[in-house]
Amino acid sequence: DGFNIAGTSDDHGYDVDVVTAPRSTGSILKPYLYCGMLTDGQILPNTLIADVPTDISGYNPENFDLEYDGVVPAHRALARSLNVPAVKMLQQYRVERFHNLLNKIGLTTVTRPPEDYGLSLILGGAEGKLWDLAGTYASMARTLNRYNASGQYSKSDFHAPLYMKNETDTSTDAAFTNEKSYFDASALWCTFEAMVEVARPGEEAAWTSYVSSRRVAWKTGTSFGFRDGWAIGVTPEYVVAVWVGNASGEGRPGLIGINTAAPIMFDIFSLLEQSS
Repeated sequence: DGFNIAGTSDDHGYDVDVVTAPRSTGSILKPYLYCGMLTDGQILPNTLIADVPTDISGYNPENFDLEYDGVVPAHRALARSLNVPAVKMLQQYRVERFHNLLNKIGLTTVTRPPEDYGLSLILGGAEGKLWDLAGTYASMARTLNRYNASGQYSKSDFHAPLYMKNETDTSTDAAFTNEKSYFDASALWCTFEAMVEVARPGEEAAWTSYVSSRRVAWKTGTSFGFRDGWAIGVTPEYVVAVWVGNASGEGRPGLIGINTAAPIMFDIFSLLEQSS
């Protein structure tokens, strides 16, 4: 959960709990935008999104590999974590709307006014806590699980993680409804399906080497300056969230989510498979 950074004396040492530390989010917020736009009917998985060199009032987003497809289906833009289509999607959805959505689903660190973030909000312009991010991905899976089992929604499915499972049945306290929660079930299903197909430009061979008997919907992220590597994976039973980096914020060349955090995440899923 942390490590000692104080030097030689345990009496004067202290731990850095990076699980609750705000860190640059990189691309880890993209599934929320995709799911939000599906829920609101602004896109379908095969909606074509422009992927071309772009200048938006002086803001010039670039794809990680500096290459462009011209147009790309929305679900492939998410699977490949393309930056330019993500920015264009956020421009359509609106920063203010996305900012509000992030606050509603449980990101406690997106506290500045929407205009402070601008379109960079989708590319790491905001900070997030590993704790919050794990909770929101788990809440999305929980919502879909409930809908698959009962055909109903409950906004109580969106909550922060708990250290210990509460064995008390609180279902009678939840307000169940046929109206969608923050995301509807079909949008969640489509989002997770796109995340199962995750690949990265120039790195397709690397991710296919991760072996798992489960279908894992997963997303990686890398912050500017290679300071933070993220990987979060979701199955109907588990959410595994991994952050790799230095608590000091110092970057490291090659500290990329798919190369650093993703292998750890899949190792954990393998252990979970063996124990189940």
